[in-house]
Amino acid sequence: MQRYFIDELINLDDVFALSQEDNHHLVNVMRAQVGFKIEIVDNQSQLFLAEVKGIENRQAELIAIEALSQNVELPISVTIASGLVKNDKFDWLIQKATETGMTAFIPLSLKRDVVKWDGKKSTKRIERLEKIAKEAAEQSHRLMIPQIYDLMTLNQLLETAHEYDYFVVLYEETAKQGEHHALKQLTIDLKPGDKILAVFGSEGGLDESEIKLMMNEGATQTSLGPRILRAETAPIYFLSALSFALEIK
Repeated sequence: MQRYFIDELINLDDVFALSQEDNHHLVNVMRAQVGFKIEIVDNQSQLFLAEVKGIENRQAELIAIEALSQNVELPISVTIASGLVKNDKFDWLIQKATETGMTAFIPLSLKRDVVKWDGKKSTKRIERLEKIAKEAAEQSHRLMIPQIYDLMTLNQLLETAHEYDYFVVLYEETAKQGEHHALKQLTIDLKPGDKILAVFGSEGGLDESEIKLMMNEGATQTSLGPRILRAETAPIYFLSALSFALEIK
């Protein structure tokens, strides 16, 4: 069943409309008629079954007919911070990270980035990533859309590190040295409701000075096993490992 997000609070029997873009998809792509049913998630992550009550001038009027209960979110909050990678790879990263349970995403400006974002480009890229996250959240039947932050420097990111229960940096040199215990220990220590900040390098990797800066702020170096993963693959592996440890009983 098609799922849409709506940026308002909904109660049972409320009548409401979708955004212009979502209404176009419902009416013109899904070809919805009166009685057509969809799922709606409101701005408090409440899930409802809704029905098309009427369509006038190609604008659908919907009514919430049943409150639904669904547990699909990770029991922890995971914020992924990543150096900049090429556009198509970033698009893929956001899509798959949303599907695998990411809570928020922070694009990072790092020393070894192979691409750069200027002011106008940064705004357009953020808007595109927000759209991809929304579509992926709908497709994977999430109860929330991951927040996409504006581009940050590493220093700006470190100013927020104290807000998290765990601060980890995924570093390929840690993997090369065979130190793979930190991720397993993290999954053992995690409790429901914990917040994780996980930092990943770009295609050029992380600079040693950046590692030292993060370690000075309390970060833990973590590997993802003996193989070296691509910049866009590593966050998905990390999220999948957390999901396996915390959700697959």
